[in-house]
Amino acid sequence: MTSSSRDLLQNGSPQVTTVAVPHQSGGGPKEPSRVLVVEPHPTLRTVLVQRLRQDGHLTAAVSNAAEALEVCQDQSPDLLISAEILDHSSALRLGQQLRCPVIVLTARSGAEPVVGLLDEGADDVLRKPFGLEELAARCRTLLRRGGTGLQERVTVGPLEVHLLLRQVTLREQPVELSPREFALLCALLMPPGMVRSRQDLLRMAWPPFSGGPRSVDTQVLTLRRKLEQAGLGEGGGITTVRQQGYRFSLEHLPAA
Repeated sequence: MTSSSRDLLQNGSPQVTTVAVPHQSGGGPKEPSRVLVVEPHPTLRTVLVQRLRQDGHLTAAVSNAAEALEVCQDQSPDLLISAEILDHSSALRLGQQLRCPVIVLTARSGAEPVVGLLDEGADDVLRKPFGLEELAARCRTLLRRGGTGLQERVTVGPLEVHLLLRQVTLREQPVELSPREFALLCALLMPPGMVRSRQDLLRMAWPPFSGGPRSVDTQVLTLRRKLEQAGLGEGGGITTVRQQGYRFSLEHLPAA
């Protein structure tokens, strides 16, 4: 391991263009957050770093726990994003060694693994495949709150979305959605009422380099049908905005 990743976490990279760093209300400039990505898959590792740097984070990436410990031998990161299973280690163990909040990336399906990881000390869990914008939003939440908590639910009228368990209820009744439909609904709900283009939704709800505009239209159609059947009225709260994209709103929700 060269010193380049270690230097990046400490000093940033002059070759990387990042957004302007916001100022604190107290008047002094806010220091960029140091984020370390530990992911064995090289392509995923690269796109994660690129997306996090867009938010102004000092971001480095390595492929295993040994490299992570070497990079952070002088200073712990503010946030660790790590694959659940690593060679001779795990994301949770690495987070304990680095003494920082950890977002665990898991390939396991179902609610039980997510609940287990949270109970064992994970600060957040994302199930692969996930949208880059969802990951970026969860990073901002943890960093903003100092790793002490995160938004678990989004509620819009009678609709409630549990972000960690990926469960949706309408008037306390479950709404069964596929992982892609759930990610698409989250993209439309953050925040509700905002128009999202097809490209926005691809970036937020699809894995990197997958899907296309037709995929978005197909998934929106199936999501609409399921929300309609659950009782959200015609269109399931999702409206098409001509030449712009899609918008979620419950302005015309029928009476319960």
